[in-house]
Amino acid sequence: SAGQVPHSLLEDERGNPIPHQWTQASTITDHRVKLVFSAPVPAFGYRQFRLRKTDSAPEPASAVRASERELDNQHLRVDFSADGTLAIFDKDAQAEVFRGAGGARAVVMDDPSDTWSHDVRDYSVQVGAFANAEFRVLENGPLRAVLRVRTRYGSSSLQTDWILSAGARSLEARVSLDWHEHLKILKFSFPVDVRNARPTYEIAYGYLVRKAVGEEDPGQRWVDLAGDRDAGAYGLAIINDAKYGYSVTDNDLRLSIARGAVYAQHFPRKIDPHGEYLWQDQGEQSFRMLLMPHAGTWQDLEVVRRAEEFTAPVPIIYQGIHGGSRPAAASYLSVDVPNVVVSVVKKAEAGNDIIIRAYETAGRPAHATLDIGLMKRRWTGDFRPLEIKTLRVPAAGGEIREVNVLEQ
Repeated sequence: SAGQVPHSLLEDERGNPIPHQWTQASTITDHRVKLVFSAPVPAFGYRQFRLRKTDSAPEPASAVRASERELDNQHLRVDFSADGTLAIFDKDAQAEVFRGAGGARAVVMDDPSDTWSHDVRDYSVQVGAFANAEFRVLENGPLRAVLRVRTRYGSSSLQTDWILSAGARSLEARVSLDWHEHLKILKFSFPVDVRNARPTYEIAYGYLVRKAVGEEDPGQRWVDLAGDRDAGAYGLAIINDAKYGYSVTDNDLRLSIARGAVYAQHFPRKIDPHGEYLWQDQGEQSFRMLLMPHAGTWQDLEVVRRAEEFTAPVPIIYQGIHGGSRPAAASYLSVDVPNVVVSVVKKAEAGNDIIIRAYETAGRPAHATLDIGLMKRRWTGDFRPLEIKTLRVPAAGGEIREVNVLEQ
């Protein structure tokens, strides 16, 4: 178990100590444990850390804690209700994030539509909700706290591990759903406490602002619901790694999680109430969410960059200590402004040149420098709002050229 771990010392490539935390491993064999720590990694690069045994090591002061129905750190306090919903108090804004009902309410809506929900604009009839929560503290600092919440509805069960890290202004959820409902859709509801709500959805290489009228809308990795408060603009951004349906009614932001339609039914064909069918989305699934309450706009939050980090986590390689000629930390490609993101690095369709594609994410002009450490090259240029640029980097040296999407 984590409690049997000997004293340990974690160091960066310069020998500086890194606070760390031991937790239960994913597999229960021998004396395996899992290591948790927080440290930056160079852009498109790597960084070496060394773990050593030691006779004694000071425990880092805990800046986050969990109790049966609460998570708390320097910026957020999260309180849970008996039905499994949560309230978030933003200590920086000195205000509750949600209004009225709790956040992350797992609501079940009537959904008699066919496989493709033909002619359906919204799901407006609620037939139930997951409830009767059971709580269990899995981790309790010093670097992160984890509270597991289990709820049920009908024949289905929902398990969510809520993770709050020390110093974090965001709350992570790791969700496991076992879904066995028919002709229903599950949504997670987040009633953000704002007026004049403005929902913004990520689309490919950009974003789209829609009306908060309850319609089912597509989106990519993130959605933001911002609006007005007496103290100024405020909002909640939600990043997820698997769900692409959303709806917003006034201040109520909802993520579509699972349906229970017949496969593959197409109106006007009707199903027989006593028939045997294949039903969609049945069984176990898992996904992750990141809740990010914020003052100001989603652009100030740098939500696109956070979505990249959340959905493409840094790979970790564990190995023994050995000699080598490379530096202990390096970056192969970096951008010096937060609102320009590199989306493609690949070999050219013709020839051996390298193609780099980047775009502006916030709808704001940007003057950016790309440091291509991989090829010891640099490029500087101006991006118009939401502009996509494709750069051709000659493998043999020479001028980096801006080309079209056909690489010409």
